Amino acid sequence: MAIAFIDADSHVYEVEETWDFLPRKFQNRRPIPITVPPEKAPYMGVDNAFWLVDGQAVQWTWGPGTIQIGTPLTSIHAHRKAYGVGHQSLTDVPQRLKALDDAGIDLQVVYSSLFGTSLSRDDEFESALQISYNHWIAERCAESDRLRWVAVVPMRTPELAVKEIERVKKAGAVGLMTLGTVGSKLLNAPEFEKIWAAAADHDLPVAVHVGWSDPGTRFMADEHMSALNISFTLPVLFGFVSFTGGGILERHPNLRVVFLEAGAGWIPWFFERVDHYHPVAHFFRNSFGLEPISRERPETYKDRVYATCEADERLLPQVIEFLGESNIMVSEDMPHLEAREGAAHELLARTDLTRAQTGKIMVDNPARFYGLDLKSLSQLRSAAKS
Repeated sequence: MAIAFIDADSHVYEVEETWDFLPRKFQNRRPIPITVPPEKAPYMGVDNAFWLVDGQAVQWTWGPGTIQIGTPLTSIHAHRKAYGVGHQSLTDVPQRLKALDDAGIDLQVVYSSLFGTSLSRDDEFESALQISYNHWIAERCAESDRLRWVAVVPMRTPELAVKEIERVKKAGAVGLMTLGTVGSKLLNAPEFEKIWAAAADHDLPVAVHVGWSDPGTRFMADEHMSALNISFTLPVLFGFVSFTGGGILERHPNLRVVFLEAGAGWIPWFFERVDHYHPVAHFFRNSFGLEPISRERPETYKDRVYATCEADERLLPQVIEFLGESNIMVSEDMPHLEAREGAAHELLARTDLTRAQTGKIMVDNPARFYGLDLKSLSQLRSAAKS
């Protein structure tokens, strides 16, 4: 029986147990979930819960710096979702598997939700939180072969990140998650080179996920429309420049990268813009006596650039024509609320894509990107359906 759908990007909502793997020196600084009674703060709406880290609210759903993450799971919002908190947090894996069955998903790749933003200004503590998450999500996903996990990279401590990449590879991670910037630093900054080298050495693809990484754009937004379209989405484009025009893919020829949850329609336009300015940057750097950041034009690396699409994107055929039908994947995005539920059904219903193209988007491309064995996945699906 053939595998039918690999969900390339869904999520887990972190819980208090996520921090059980913190070193002893940080246990007294564990993030604390705070729930505010609705009558005390009606302006918080259904998201009446937040994490308190080092005395600071990590996310806030109103005012400058607006963020909407979905955890803690004590909020009104969490209890209104179709599936329970055990599904959302993976504390009840059979509940998540039921959701996979209902959506027609054979295998799901799971990403963090809370690390869509920074939790602490303390680099060492932030890294410890991320490593604790990696231990926890490996434990959660170990309960089913239908769940695979992507590790969060502790980017702010590059030496530690290299060690963590080696560890998570052995622990079963299928990829490495970063946001589009590390604070106000671009991903092609020299201090991150050893991270990309380690990723390539261990054959772990890099996933640049949407998120509130850049403080400059984050605090421009004071409500959800600007927060989601500017501060949440634009850092992915910053990351794209780093990997293509910034030379990461050129310097690490075995590395592949995906850009997640920003849609795919921007890829042809932005790839052409980055390619357009390549000779300009090359000219000026040469006039300064500097080596080029990237010797080859960015479009040279198209074969190692992947993206997830929205199932209903009008420009998807044009994206496929530009980027290639082997570099697009699709996300069900459980358990978020962007109405992506049913992505596979939407994709299969399209009349402007061939069945071969949808098959690649739903199965072949994510299997190749994440290094999954389709033969074993087919056996897994047969066991799940029996």
